[in-house]
Amino acid sequence: MFIPRSGARRLALAALLALAALPGCGGAERQEPQFADSPEVPLPGPPGSSSDAPGGAPEQLPGVDTTELVRRERDTWWQLVSQLYAPCPDQAVSLAQCVRESRACAACAPAAQLLADKIRGGASGAEAQAAYGVRFGPNVKQIDLADSPSRGPERASIQIVVWSDFECPSCGRAVPHLDEVVERHAPYVRLIHKVYPLRSHPHADAAARAAIAAHRQGRYWPMERLLFENQQRLEEKDLLGYAQKVGLDMARFRADMAGEPAARVVARDKAEADRAGLSGTPFIVINGREFDLALFSLQGELDRWIETELAILGGREAAPGGGAPRDAK
Repeated sequence: MFIPRSGARRLALAALLALAALPGCGGAERQEPQFADSPEVPLPGPPGSSSDAPGGAPEQLPGVDTTELVRRERDTWWQLVSQLYAPCPDQAVSLAQCVRESRACAACAPAAQLLADKIRGGASGAEAQAAYGVRFGPNVKQIDLADSPSRGPERASIQIVVWSDFECPSCGRAVPHLDEVVERHAPYVRLIHKVYPLRSHPHADAAARAAIAAHRQGRYWPMERLLFENQQRLEEKDLLGYAQKVGLDMARFRADMAGEPAARVVARDKAEADRAGLSGTPFIVINGREFDLALFSLQGELDRWIETELAILGGREAAPGGGAPRDAK
């Protein structure tokens, strides 16, 4: 049976979304995102219908590649860029006008490109709009980064915060992607880790407290690596073995792991994630915006997100050495 190219893309996207929904750990049921600056966009009519895309026939916008879009995809993209507002609040124009007139908003062309890429990958108009709202909408989260283990310059241009459950398979699978991005874009990226042990995982809380105890001795990252590498072996004897392996003071480790300060850090991290809208782990926030795993993939799109953010910020302007990494051992 012949399936049109756009139809095949939608089938592939549906399969990917179904797979992406399976491995996420815990959290409440995800609600459909709503964005104040992203009005509902009617989808184009069927081929041959008399309805025209808003703003006239689709145009080629400078700096935005739409060459691989078929006609219907191009119409959907044009409706979106014609109706969605530019992401800069001081530019009260559509994305299309912002790009066409080279307005003073560096995010306009990347936002229009994101919509084209999503539609080219098989996303519907609503799905592409949701991705735009998450990536460029007004919901920028304020996160306290103090006292959390981090890698990279403190004043790096890109601040990636990730909440993990050490017993969550998805969290373990996310680690190589995050490490790769940090290494590729050093020294312009800082990675901050927070904990979110889920009640459904019986060993997650103890593992989180073990990681916090290791952080208090400046050995968080080696401990994190062992915890993720041994997600099926997180009994107390295992945690003590990992502490010995990374060279911790064992008496101090036991006291810190069982003490009230570690419990307070766990409670603090969880409360902050809940306020930020966590619906499952891993929960990733980049410069205050959620890297929503229901809309974006870690493989490929994470790196593209970082590159886009650096371009919007004016390039790789982080000051190398702008603050010593915490727990970089």
